Amino acid sequence: MVVASRTLPAPPEFVSRWMAILEEGELRPRILELADRFPEERSLLVPFSLIEGADTGLADVLLERPEEVLASGQKAMRELLPVAGPEAEGLRVRVTGLPATARSVIREVREADLNRFIAIDGIVRKATEVRPQIREAVFSCVACRHEIHETQEDGSMVFREPLECDVAQGGCGKPAGRTRFRLLPEKSTYVDSQRIEIQENPETLKGGAHPQGMTVLLTEDLTGKVIPGNRVVANGVLKSLQRATQSRGGVVRSVTFDLMMIGNSLEFKKTEFDEIPITEEEEQLFLQFKDDPAIVDKIVLSLAPTIKGMEEEKEAIALQLFGGVEKRHPDGVRVRGDIHVLLVGDPGTAKSQLLRYVADVAPRGVYTSGKGTTAAGLTAAAVKDDFAGGRWVLEAGMLVLADGGIAVVDELDKMTPEDRSAMHEALEQQTVSVSKAGITATLNARCPVLAAANPKWGRFTRDKPISEQIDLPPTLLSRFDVIYSIQDKPDQKKDRILASRILASHREGEARAASFGFPSSGAVGPTLPFAPDQLRKYIAYARRTIRPVLSDEALQTLEDFYVSVRKGGEEPNSPVPITARQLEALVRLSEACAKARLSPVVSQEDATRATRIVEGFLKRVSTAEGKLDIDILATGVSHSQRERLDVVTEVMRALQEEKGAFSLDEVKDRCERQGIPPPRTEALFHALRNQGEVMESRPGVWQLVRF
Repeated sequence: MVVASRTLPAPPEFVSRWMAILEEGELRPRILELADRFPEERSLLVPFSLIEGADTGLADVLLERPEEVLASGQKAMRELLPVAGPEAEGLRVRVTGLPATARSVIREVREADLNRFIAIDGIVRKATEVRPQIREAVFSCVACRHEIHETQEDGSMVFREPLECDVAQGGCGKPAGRTRFRLLPEKSTYVDSQRIEIQENPETLKGGAHPQGMTVLLTEDLTGKVIPGNRVVANGVLKSLQRATQSRGGVVRSVTFDLMMIGNSLEFKKTEFDEIPITEEEEQLFLQFKDDPAIVDKIVLSLAPTIKGMEEEKEAIALQLFGGVEKRHPDGVRVRGDIHVLLVGDPGTAKSQLLRYVADVAPRGVYTSGKGTTAAGLTAAAVKDDFAGGRWVLEAGMLVLADGGIAVVDELDKMTPEDRSAMHEALEQQTVSVSKAGITATLNARCPVLAAANPKWGRFTRDKPISEQIDLPPTLLSRFDVIYSIQDKPDQKKDRILASRILASHREGEARAASFGFPSSGAVGPTLPFAPDQLRKYIAYARRTIRPVLSDEALQTLEDFYVSVRKGGEEPNSPVPITARQLEALVRLSEACAKARLSPVVSQEDATRATRIVEGFLKRVSTAEGKLDIDILATGVSHSQRERLDVVTEVMRALQEEKGAFSLDEVKDRCERQGIPPPRTEALFHALRNQGEVMESRPGVWQLVRF
């Protein structure tokens, strides 16, 4: 089949058609303003929809022959200026909002896209420094002293030098072999340039696919506007660069070419979850759940339905997906709205399965496992890369890539303490500060963190408090809003219910497999309130449109709960039950409840649910001798344990004053008289030894280091 080719109009016609588009779009005042503000501003942003609405044919040609059409647009801008001064040559046309047909996924870019105007969507992974790039090099011929102008190609890695003293430019005509050409840097013209690498969005990857990237060359006023972690849409012309390698025989050129985009415009994604399309029908369906008091329970039922039980943990995770409201105070202080959740549980309690499901269903979910994660992989790495011409560049880590989404970290206890400490700033300030290889930068990491870990000895034991079995530093624990301990305790009634549900889920899987020729042994289970894709869109819609405000009733409920719990700490020698950090967690959870109901106001019921969640997890992990003690999470030592530690230290000090040294049995005997059991005394003694407070002067004989 022969396809007839279209006859494209000549460039002079392009200029007149551009002038008509600019006049119709009433852009002449903006062009005059740009001429007055040049060089601070030089770019005219033209939506593609304006071009398509005014001249469909030119819009089609723009996608096929962008360089020619864009050059005509810049010439049309100069024609509309009353007086064309030196700034006229510097004005640029930048087209935004390309149609869906011109948008391309990085891994689907092919040779048919070469030299076409396309748009790629992704996250900035690397960004070089802004450096001058020569655009027109001026050379001086040594033989005749004549100046020769040589225009350089954008995006080319090869510096173009004259082959002869060009007669057309008034030169002597001698070739490069009979004369030399000296570059005149002071007479050459330069332009600011920056290279960035855009990587595919993590949430678009399927299975174990490795994210692919595309290099984009930015020039002039596009430079210096992006940092690693920014989510952008880059519009530009796709070019190819030939690969070349150095060898003993010289430069060897490959038949394979690399791709690079010459950037024309950048669009920043400032609104969360803009990339998730929601139709009007879906929006109407979501509005049916507005102010539904049971909506949180429906979401919990739809969250990892094959994982039975863990309703309390799922409720906290469901609210984490919606999040609270970020606040910025007049003095510049920012209060995060994201909710951090930590699950510490026995093996085989489906923690990893739950985390995997959340990473898949959450918009912009990024998953990692602690065993194979480093501090640089979590935050940002400074690498020396050929991409930047051998200079140091920043590579965004997992928490930066999850900006605006959710970061899921499994096996948190398997990370080294040095790597784990990199999370402290990201959890509270939600930024990542980098000072490496002469690079000082602050990157955004505005995302909630859902983490899971195992107890200190692999499984919870019944003879020790749960707080002592969570092997994570207090500085890290105190930054989580909700911490749940998940214990696998044998219970006949619960075990039978769990076993029947697990076996029923296997029967459902067999029923679905029947269509592939396998025998079925059961029926498919009940329909869920939200399918995974529908739940993802519902969360995105709520986070995009709802920004709830606390009602007077909700404020009073939270205040009464906080004051009543704190009241228990007013008694002499009583521990501090909760602090202001838990009050802020209550506010965030209450706001998340309102978001889930698509309500602009946080009701008293939302505040009550938040207090129930916080009180429930504190009773699990922050209770000592029947009382709430927030010091367990804040310092790692309970109030009662600190008092006993003081008693043991005083006993050892008294023994050392009397005898000059002491034995462990002597310490246990004296502490038992003061009401401390010998096993507890021995545990506290070993804790002091591990901290370097006690040393063994000779076998079986101990002394205090700081006496």
